Amino acid sequence: GMCAKPNLSINVPYAISKADELINRMRGAVKDISPFDLDARDVDWVVSRIKDRLTEENFHLDFFVWCDKYILSKSPSTRGAYNTALNTLERFLGDRSLDINAITRNLLLEFMEYVDNEPKMRRDPNTGRYSECSTKKISKAASSRHIMKLQHMYNAAKDRFNDEDSDRIVIPKSPFDKIVKVFPPSQGQKNLGQSLMQKIISSEASTPSVRHALDIFIVSFGLMGANLADLYAAAPVKDLWQYNRQKTMTRRADRAEMRVEIPEVLQPFIHRLQGSDIKGWWLPVLHQMASTKDMCTYQVNRYLKMWCEDNDVPVFTFYAARHTWATLARKAGVEKATIDECLCHKGDFAMADIYAERSWELLTEANRKVLDLFTW
Repeated sequence: GMCAKPNLSINVPYAISKADELINRMRGAVKDISPFDLDARDVDWVVSRIKDRLTEENFHLDFFVWCDKYILSKSPSTRGAYNTALNTLERFLGDRSLDINAITRNLLLEFMEYVDNEPKMRRDPNTGRYSECSTKKISKAASSRHIMKLQHMYNAAKDRFNDEDSDRIVIPKSPFDKIVKVFPPSQGQKNLGQSLMQKIISSEASTPSVRHALDIFIVSFGLMGANLADLYAAAPVKDLWQYNRQKTMTRRADRAEMRVEIPEVLQPFIHRLQGSDIKGWWLPVLHQMASTKDMCTYQVNRYLKMWCEDNDVPVFTFYAARHTWATLARKAGVEKATIDECLCHKGDFAMADIYAERSWELLTEANRKVLDLFTW
């Protein structure tokens, strides 16, 4: 049979209006290019530029979906803080979905107010539900810490989806930039100075627990500010401790390798930390103090505080060993680049590190200069 003739009638004014709208959008895509630069481009570049800009207008990204994937790239020890910030944002929104384009400065300020006023929450690992803890938050540090984590993940999305070389910016300037962050004063002094460090080295302790806390603090100092997490996990060591620093090993090509010669002056302190029946660890007393490294850090800081109070000394925490070593190394004439290596910092010479083998003897000599400042 005969095919029906299609209806070709159209709404001419409406079609003209939509065409004008499209033309204006195309003009807007190239309006920020100078006539000189535009003359230097070919037609294909202009068409590509227009397509990219029209695509940018329709760019959408679920912030939660992106963050969940991004967090998996972080080391297991750092994922918790990112997940906590993301879970708090979900409680604030009442939903686990948020277009990245909807993140504005006002939204972030409202989120911070919510965190400041929210009671401390506990998550049930079995049900995933949150319940209110008995203790309340007493500072605004939590909201600032959450904002820092969210900003980190937001900036990672910008790095992934923006292409500045092609002038394709689908995620504009960060709304986090003008957010004022508030942090409480740091707990305890960091640089103890030579005289106080000497007092710690020579000190007697009131209880075995305080003695062990002082011993591990001194051992950390004498091993160039070694982290408690690495000391807690260390297998038996004799003259050379070779390990990968847990905090940064997953973020560095060299896996944050460290080699530290064990100074003879540390042996009495180390021996006291080995007086346990627990096998398989270099410093088993740490495992007697606590079943996890985080709880061990808490216990060590608690006993260090007791010693400070007994000796009328301003309170300091375990981290002060690392900070004090770095400060005294400068006093002993060690170059900053060498100090960075001793602390296993990335430093400013990453390319040089690729081609030049590290001089562990140089690090040992730097440590000797610091330890020679004291009477053991």
